[in-house]
Amino acid sequence: MKFDYWFSRRMRLRRGAPSSTATGVVIAIAGVALALMVMELSLAIVTGFKNEIRAKVEGFEAAVSVLPPYDVLRGESAADFIYSDTLARVISAAVPACTPVASLHRQAILKTDNDFAAVECVARDSRHDPAFEKGNMTAGSWPGFDSEDDSDSIVISAPLARTLSLDCGDRIYLYFFINGEVKARRAFIAGLYQSNFSEFDISVVYTDLAMLQHLGPTETSPVTSVDLEGIATADIPAVTERLQDSLVAAYRAGQIAGLHPVTNVLTTGALYFNWLDLLDTNVAVIFILMACVAAFTLISSLFIIILDRVPTIGILRALGQSRGGVSHIFVIVAMRLVGTGMLIGNVCGLGLALLQRYTRLLPLDPEMYYLSYVPVEINWTAMIVLNIAVAAAAWLILILPARLAARIDPASTMRYE
Repeated sequence: MKFDYWFSRRMRLRRGAPSSTATGVVIAIAGVALALMVMELSLAIVTGFKNEIRAKVEGFEAAVSVLPPYDVLRGESAADFIYSDTLARVISAAVPACTPVASLHRQAILKTDNDFAAVECVARDSRHDPAFEKGNMTAGSWPGFDSEDDSDSIVISAPLARTLSLDCGDRIYLYFFINGEVKARRAFIAGLYQSNFSEFDISVVYTDLAMLQHLGPTETSPVTSVDLEGIATADIPAVTERLQDSLVAAYRAGQIAGLHPVTNVLTTGALYFNWLDLLDTNVAVIFILMACVAAFTLISSLFIIILDRVPTIGILRALGQSRGGVSHIFVIVAMRLVGTGMLIGNVCGLGLALLQRYTRLLPLDPEMYYLSYVPVEINWTAMIVLNIAVAAAAWLILILPARLAARIDPASTMRYE
């Protein structure tokens, strides 16, 4: 075994080697480097894209939501409900690690002197973390909706502001339709946001919770959902099932007056999540194509090296080297090329990924991709696994041509030119 390693290191592959061998070496290294680089960039970009889009969807759609009670006899749900202390205790007992947030959505007409737009006013209580909304701000500032000074403040999207010729500091009217009545509220535009999610940007307006609740239809403080925040995406299905079981049990025990359905972002945002799942298929196709490229270049290069070393193989076999030993020598030689190619591929692939991550040099059309730049997220565990898989696949691919080299008969090498 020590002789195999020693002899494989002594074989010249570049300087002093035949020109065909040098060409084969360059092709093998370039093939492996290119394949690994493309794989790493594909994995980093798709991971980053999925994380960014998922974060945007979960920013607009709550991870888990408790909806208004469903009337089994009438077969319909209420428009809103009262978030009672009893319901709060049931939710906290079922999911103690989450943060329940009272949320209220009202349809409205946003009207200027010359134009109007149908919008959905969204308001949440003070327990909501507005980090997502603040991260999308492009002008103005995020109001303190729990303060009386900002009770008439709203935040609209920049695309909507451009459509209606509005800007920060303008005052407009919001018209609500409550039980057949039209109620108007004068609002102050405190800020503009842009998430590049056109479906939400053209309609979502952030407002004060107390202002929406005072619209009625009663003197109570209704909500349209109780949103649970602070739940990991992987835990959403289990949390949804556990919370729904707890609410059903509380309803049967008479603790709460209505049967509240529970939904989650995987359902309300299913269109986006299904689209993201399709990206995995694209990555698999890229991986297969790059693996074929690397395999073809490695096998062809190894055959070139073998053909240039036929006399050497004959001498080794005549001196008593076993077929397994000869095969092992050429596998080691080829793995040297694989290692060099992987090193170059890692430097180029990870280097370009880090460059894009911190500089965002490559832009995207936000109208098409919901993002203004190519997102990159490097999962180091996945990158290490990818490198191990590439090395293992290369070793398996090289076994067959190396064994063919070992089958060369020593006597026939005397006549080989």
